[in-house]
Amino acid sequence: MKVKALGIALLGASLLAACGNTDTQPQPKPQPEKLDPSSFGQLSTLQPGELGTIEQKLKVNIVNIGYAATSPGQVTGARDLNFSSLRQELPATYKTINRYPSFYGNNELSGNNFTFDYNYVTAPKSFEDEFFAFLASSGKEESVQKDGLTYLNISAAAYNCQSADTQKVLKVLDRKPGDLTPLYACPEPAGNIAREITGNWEVDGLAVEKWLGDNAGKLGIDPTQHTVFLINWYGRPDFKFHSYSHERPESVESDTGVDFGQRSSRRTVAWGGTPSEDQASARRLWFYDQSANPDYWTNAWNISDADLDGDDVPDKRMPPIWEYGTRKASAAYGQKITADLGQVVRYTAIDLLFTPSALYRAALTPPDMPEQINVDLALEQGPDAPASARVVNPAVVRERLSVLNPFIKWTASVRETPLSGDVADAYKCFFPLPTDDACSPDYADAEGEQFFQLAQAEIRQRNQATPGQYQLTNYLFNDTNAKTPNQGLLGQAISDGVTGTQTMTLDFLTPALNKAGYGFTDTAVHESGHHLSQSHPHDGYDSERYEDFGPSGPTNFVNVGDEVHSVMSYNNLSKTFGQFNLDAQYRYLTAAYLTNSNAILQLVRNSAKVPEMRSAAQQADRTFASALNAYQARNYRAAADLAHQGYRQVIDAARQNGVSVEGYKWYDRVGQLSTEQPRAARKVNHMRPVQGPVQRPEETPALRAKRLAP
Repeated sequence: MKVKALGIALLGASLLAACGNTDTQPQPKPQPEKLDPSSFGQLSTLQPGELGTIEQKLKVNIVNIGYAATSPGQVTGARDLNFSSLRQELPATYKTINRYPSFYGNNELSGNNFTFDYNYVTAPKSFEDEFFAFLASSGKEESVQKDGLTYLNISAAAYNCQSADTQKVLKVLDRKPGDLTPLYACPEPAGNIAREITGNWEVDGLAVEKWLGDNAGKLGIDPTQHTVFLINWYGRPDFKFHSYSHERPESVESDTGVDFGQRSSRRTVAWGGTPSEDQASARRLWFYDQSANPDYWTNAWNISDADLDGDDVPDKRMPPIWEYGTRKASAAYGQKITADLGQVVRYTAIDLLFTPSALYRAALTPPDMPEQINVDLALEQGPDAPASARVVNPAVVRERLSVLNPFIKWTASVRETPLSGDVADAYKCFFPLPTDDACSPDYADAEGEQFFQLAQAEIRQRNQATPGQYQLTNYLFNDTNAKTPNQGLLGQAISDGVTGTQTMTLDFLTPALNKAGYGFTDTAVHESGHHLSQSHPHDGYDSERYEDFGPSGPTNFVNVGDEVHSVMSYNNLSKTFGQFNLDAQYRYLTAAYLTNSNAILQLVRNSAKVPEMRSAAQQADRTFASALNAYQARNYRAAADLAHQGYRQVIDAARQNGVSVEGYKWYDRVGQLSTEQPRAARKVNHMRPVQGPVQRPEETPALRAKRLAP
């Protein structure tokens, strides 16, 4: 028994010793995780083969300065601002699309989705007093009294007379040569206006935007957030009839030196979107003042005629605030200003300025997005046309366009050829005389097809001669024939007519257009802006209502979107891209780089190269995660920069591993696609709202008349 007990004890001791000496025992080696050969591993942002979609909750501040608020339990007055009612007009979400590609089928999403968080703020009386004191001390009375008449800007005088006829109704002030802004007087005011405008206190619009940005903090508002200031000076004892002026270097035409800011028709009721030098702290402000003298741009002066543009459809406009609540025969009769302000915020501030949809794809040549863009200025010179240096400045064009993608290399070139031979024949097709036969009757674009085919062959040749460089071709037609029936058209950004892909721009200059103050430089920037994705700030898309709209009919008032810093506006008050242009472009690029990285990763998967690319994909995924963090912080430029870096990490590694990545080349595809019976684009020849994205004319006669107005 003792021997057996001793044996058991010794065995137990040896077992305990063995258990306690763990560091001397060999441990099994961890086995590496076996990944599927088609798996890139854990990715948080990249999704091979998927559309890159970025969701953002966007705070939008809506600030009341000077409007009476409806008292609790009371009926909302015609001039009251009731935020509860205004909220009913506003969208909850927005999904951006590529508009031109969407004309040819289902909506093509660009990947920028928004949910709006509205913050309604009513400025206290102390803030109102300070702001209106600033307006009263910062402007200058520009009306002139002569022979018992008050001479005003054209829209104020037109309001008084309910006519803009400068030949038979309004009187024009004969001013000395140094005074360039025309003034007009109404000899006999119309009986249906609520009150006569008797003055014109002009305040610089940019100065007002800056003041609001500098003082927004007093209202608890961060000026880098998207903010609309709704202003009403009317009804205060210090009220002045006023408007906002824009005479500054930005309003001077680059080639002719004509200052469009001096034109009487360029006095506005709104302004904002001035770009910030530091994009990390960019301000995003737009103010709208319905107590200002009515503007020419939206025909707000006309309270009498239902149809403003001659298409037999009533046109919605926002008259000055004193027209609301009267029983006179006015466009504001039976209307409440709260609902109208809500429409301005929805269609103009949000749909057109804050979160607009792209006109074309920002990617240009997916999935191989360009690293070099050459602005190819093809100057077609008519007989005895002025030298190229007098009508176009390639360095300025390049510099102004480069901000739309500052992460790649930009160049510009000018090639000057006579407007003669086949090109001249094709050019004449754009502007046929009534007696001319159609140039290409078997094609959808009977006027443009002849030139399109010539240009397609030339652009193909130039791109083949410069591999790795995207040719952004602008054809500049310097026509010296005064009889060409151009009708004042400045330019167009042309699609392929098959897939909605951008191809080239056409820019026009005639003796009449040159006399009106135009050259090619600013037009080339504007039309190239379209080519690179930018829409006008006066026509766009409402995603919740599936509505494409422009300045006519129920949405005529959206022409006020032109009253913003943007070369895409028609009023020529800015020659560069504004803050809202830059925000939109950098968002488009961020999503485009993400989408095309996803496409390349799918090509990698199809090529069975995933294991070789796994490390690069995960590195790029981390870069895109940083890009999305910057995006959510509204530092959109930094987001696009990081997204570009992530995209380069993907495409460079793919090519190093033998994966072929080819960009879309429209000039090699249009002929092939035309044999596949492509779907025709949805088109309308007006600017009224319609269901779904549609192709519209570059401009209507009504828009052209405003652009050429004195």
